[in-house]
Amino acid sequence: MSAAGPLALLAVGKASSSKKVQRAAKAAASSRGASEKRELGFPLTVAAVVILGIALVFIARESREVVAPTTADHWHAAYTVYDCGTVAGEFTSTADPDGIHSHQDGLIHIHPFNSSATGTDAQLGVFFEAMEVTVDTDQITGPGIGTIVADEGCGDEAAVIKIGRFAVDPEVRLVAVYDKDFEDVQFLSNREAFTIARVPVGEDPPAPSAGALAQLEASTGTGQISEAPVPLEPAVDATDGESDAPESDG
Repeated sequence: MSAAGPLALLAVGKASSSKKVQRAAKAAASSRGASEKRELGFPLTVAAVVILGIALVFIARESREVVAPTTADHWHAAYTVYDCGTVAGEFTSTADPDGIHSHQDGLIHIHPFNSSATGTDAQLGVFFEAMEVTVDTDQITGPGIGTIVADEGCGDEAAVIKIGRFAVDPEVRLVAVYDKDFEDVQFLSNREAFTIARVPVGEDPPAPSAGALAQLEASTGTGQISEAPVPLEPAVDATDGESDAPESDG
């Protein structure tokens, strides 16, 4: 072998080694790049999901129907508590945690302070809680009223607890009767009226008292309430959707 032979082999070996080193370096660089891409990819995906979620929440809020009463509304409803046809008094509590309360004036003031008492959550139960009263199928009890027990009857007649919802414009008329789940009864509009009553079985709650209606008129100032309540149409029994009142002849 000539002297050039070993040198040539050495040169070939160095070139081969150099290529291996270059390939290894490229592989390492490629691996690092892929790893960095994977490390960046996950947080970017999470951020995209979060941003999309926030956007969807705002879109849903904007498209959701706003149901009154809102925190910007101030409604009034008249109410009267009856015990077998006699006005029993007014609730006297002065608590007002949610903006649905009374001032011992025969009115329910409905101007919610927070969303928990707005829309479909604006219910008689919120009012009862503020007034510290209980109204259920067995009794009406609370400050200013004492305790009215259904089982004690009305004279010789068996009695039940009912709540009547009345429209007042253009004249006072009974539109719904509830005999259970009183706390779930919603406030539907300004200028309604409610009567909470112990009545003989089969009878509807009486119309709101003249005093409560006068207070409602003084607070809302429309001049539309007629002097005497007039039953213009049958009341809807809110329990089964049937009318408790006789059918109108038109």
